[in-house]
Amino acid sequence: MKHNASRTMVALVTAAGIAMAGAACSSSSSSGKSGKTGSTNAADGVADGKPLDPNATVTITIDGAPGADQAANKASYADDLQAFKIMYPNVTVNAKPYVGQVEDPAQFTASLKAKNETEAFHAYFTDKNQVLDSGDTTDISAYVNDQTVPGWSQLLPGVKQNLQDSGKTYSLPINYYTEGLIYNRDLFTKAGLDPNKPPTTWDEVEADAAKISALGGGVTGYEDYSGGNTGGWHFAGELDSLGGQMVNSDGTKAAFNSDQGKQVLQRLHDMRFKDNGIGPTPVTQWADAFPPLATSKVGMFLGAPDVIQHLVEVLGANPKLYGMGPIPGASGPATGTLAGGDLYYFKKGLTPNQIKAEIAWISFEYLTPGKGQFDFARSKALAAPDKPVAIGIPQKFFWAPSSAQMTQVQTDLKTSATLPIDQYADFVNNPIAPVLEPPAAQQLYKVLDTAMSAAMTNANADPAKLLSTAETQVNQILANQ
Repeated sequence: MKHNASRTMVALVTAAGIAMAGAACSSSSSSGKSGKTGSTNAADGVADGKPLDPNATVTITIDGAPGADQAANKASYADDLQAFKIMYPNVTVNAKPYVGQVEDPAQFTASLKAKNETEAFHAYFTDKNQVLDSGDTTDISAYVNDQTVPGWSQLLPGVKQNLQDSGKTYSLPINYYTEGLIYNRDLFTKAGLDPNKPPTTWDEVEADAAKISALGGGVTGYEDYSGGNTGGWHFAGELDSLGGQMVNSDGTKAAFNSDQGKQVLQRLHDMRFKDNGIGPTPVTQWADAFPPLATSKVGMFLGAPDVIQHLVEVLGANPKLYGMGPIPGASGPATGTLAGGDLYYFKKGLTPNQIKAEIAWISFEYLTPGKGQFDFARSKALAAPDKPVAIGIPQKFFWAPSSAQMTQVQTDLKTSATLPIDQYADFVNNPIAPVLEPPAAQQLYKVLDTAMSAAMTNANADPAKLLSTAETQVNQILANQ
């Protein structure tokens, strides 16, 4: 998913019916006690690594509860609050609703500076540095384990790395996605390819794209972006898949003018001008990629799982057409893939029992198979009969494929999914290490748009020169950060 579009990921997933619901409640302020070292007041609890006492009396605040524009999800969230109340009768959850976008970047930054966040507050993976730099978040390492967060030890390493810093844990995840290869199974079959074996290397993608394009009738084997910041965004994803980097380790210099960067552009150039695997008109805007995918005019495309959701729910495509595999790499599945997600941080100054109560609620609503956002049966029951709903996109899969949590998720989906989940097995069973977006991502992507466009539209394009020019421009951008 495109970076600025990922800012609405929570809202998009609710559209799929995966029950991230909301209740409009008022916000309250923290008591001011420190959850990091514990409290001398017995009623405040202790940081002992145990779950919250079911009899504890605690009031907590949290944002990210869907508001008036998400009626069905709001009702589901309210139901979940009632179920949670049965487990913890003396816990009051004051949930602050949102309308539209769950997080406005400017408002989020202002809230951190003013230190007026809710006690548990929503953020994106890419917000980690500014949250930690604010000094207004709590180390919850002493509170998280398999007792307090069932499945904690089974979280994917790529998920955990976004929750932690210098060995300390500061947040819990509520959404996680990586990119993969989305492909049209029907076109694979027509081209003589095995629809159950998507390509796992870029050499295979190039060869398969040529065969699909050879079908004619306006069909393109592979589709890629070249403008609107999407070209640079896809360049970054393809670079990551080969083990390359957009910037150096401290984010001060461009690093994409490398062998891997040249491979990305040279391959796209060859696919366009030698193999005919890419059509003559690359896509310049995010949304423009989807109509050809929905009408079986494109064989393969890189994207997050919500692309399938968009094709089914917005464009009315047949979900049986699409499979998903891991993003290809040089000699097998990629070494890295662009990733993103949402999480909750814990405001500084909470009592141990407040931290425990926040963890209990977040675990119940967002991290428990069969409950909250993983209550697929409820999502299916609430779906409008006259509107397609995509239940079962391979997203928010926080845990190792062999874990008890993923086993239950997959079992539940077998009876409640509206999508052919077996067609995403290659993607689900081969999780790729996540790579977060670079600093000044949108500015860097805009620069790389030019290189991507030239590679796919100019028969005489020179990848080395294109990247050298882009490198100079990006270094100027990074120097001003």
